[in-house]
Parts: sequence; structure tokens; C-alpha cells
Amino acid sequence: MIVARVLTKGQIVIPKEARQKMDISPGDKVEVKVTKEGIVISPIKKTFTEKFTGIVKGKLSLRELEELNAEKS
Repeated sequence: MIVARVLTKGQIVIPKEARQKMDISPGDKVEVKVTKEGIVISPIKKTFTEKFTGIVKGKLSLRELEELNAEKS
């Protein structure tokens, strides 16, 4: 079992082991669902362009990158 502590402002820190298993990095977004069983936190998958943001900075716009991805699909 992986345990996290709730901080004073309601924040939690996802333990390193869980972040590594789920490939969650700083700045990533997660979805929080409230169910009958409790709270479920799931990573939100990055889009193709979000994965590469910053790598080709100044070379291609996000629209151009999306178009390139669409051509390959």
C-alpha cells in the first residue's frame, strides 16, 4: 500500500513510487474522481504535441506539429 499525507491546504504529494509507476512528472495533470469506494486519482494522458512541447521551440508551431502527426496517422 502507498500512503500520502494531506497537507494543510488540502494538497497531497503523490509518492515517488506511484509517480514512477504511472509516469507522472512535474506539471502533468491528473483527474480526481469521487466514487462510492473513495477518491481515485488518474493521470491524464498527454497529447502528441504536449509530449514534445519545448523540444522544437521556435521551429514549428503546435498547429504544424499536429498536422505532421495527422499525416503520419
